[in-house]
Amino acid sequence: MEDLNKIKDYIHGIIFKQKENENENSANTGVEAGPGITAESAETAVADLRNRYSEKVRANFENTAKKLREERDAALRENWVLQQQAEAALPEQMAAAGINGGASETTLANIKAKYQGDRNDIRNGFANELGELSFEHSRQQAENENRYNEKWLEYLLSLAQMEEKYKHEKELG
Repeated sequence: MEDLNKIKDYIHGIIFKQKENENENSANTGVEAGPGITAESAETAVADLRNRYSEKVRANFENTAKKLREERDAALRENWVLQQQAEAALPEQMAAAGINGGASETTLANIKAKYQGDRNDIRNGFANELGELSFEHSRQQAENENRYNEKWLEYLLSLAQMEEKYKHEKELG
């Protein structure tokens, strides 16, 4: 109901401006202006509102996707730093434990494998979150289209009723 009122208020504002312009023109020409309501002006107004909402949804998607990319990049950097620190500390840790040779190479391989596994987890998590975000964006856009199409049909009905009322009043007056 709030959306319908927003649409009506917006369209009535446009119509009011059109009526003022038509009344100014008719005062100059001596021709009486009609109701100033056209399906084209109403459709343009509704399309403008739909586009504004779609732009908000798109901007929200872009901002959230940007934030996800920044979080992914930060996590990848942190993972790399941790891997570098682990590799740098390895010789000292192995010497302190009295371990030499193949065991240190196996430990180094495990550090690298953990780094790659964590890196893949971060990337997969990002892809999943971005997929969910894209799905939500598509859902919001479809919901927006449906809502405004319904409101457009409701408004066309009220527009037809207003035009009929105007014609009836003009015949009486």
